[in-house]
Amino acid sequence: MPKVIEWVGVKENDIVWKYPSEEITWGDVLIVHEYEAAVFFRDGKAYDVFKAGRHVLTTANLPLLTKILSKIAGYDKVPFRASIFFISLKQFQGKFGAQGQTKELAPLKFFGSFWFRAEDPNLFVNEVVGGQGVYTTENLQNFLRGYLNEKLIDTLSQYSLADVYGKLDETSLLVKMSFLMPFQE
Repeated sequence: MPKVIEWVGVKENDIVWKYPSEEITWGDVLIVHEYEAAVFFRDGKAYDVFKAGRHVLTTANLPLLTKILSKIAGYDKVPFRASIFFISLKQFQGKFGAQGQTKELAPLKFFGSFWFRAEDPNLFVNEVVGGQGVYTTENLQNFLRGYLNEKLIDTLSQYSLADVYGKLDETSLLVKMSFLMPFQE
C-alpha cells in the first residue's frame, strides 16, 4: 500500500524539514502545499523538485532520479533510497547586528532586520541545507546573520567616519549593493 509523504504540523517559522524515512516506493503519494516545494536528494545531489500538488511517484515524474537509479542494478526493485526535503517558499524575517570599525578604527555599531526566502529550492538544499548542515530555522538565521555581519564589518571598514555619517544614504546604498553583488554572478 502506498504511503503519503507530506509535511504536516508546519510551524510559522519552519523553513526546512527532512522527511524522516529514506525508503521511498514507486507509487507513494507526495503532497506538496502551495507554500512549499519538495526536493529529492540522493548521493549528495538534488535531483527532482516538486511544486504544489498531489504527485504519485513514478519513473515518469522523477526523471532525473530514475536516470541515476537506472545505473544502479535493481533500480526497479522497491523501495529505493532518497532523502526528501520540504522547503518553505514564504518570506521570513531575520535580524542582524554587530560592531565594526571605520578605516580610522572608529567603532561603529549596527543592527537591523532583513527579509529572506528560498527562491530556488534545489540551490537552497545544495548550498545551505546540505553544504552548511542547516536544518533548523534558528541555524539558518544564525548562518545568514553571520554572513550579513561579516559583510557589513568588511564593507564599513573601507569608509571613513565622515563618509559613514556625513553621507549616510550613499554609504547605506553601497553596503546594500555589496550584499547583492555575490548573488548576481
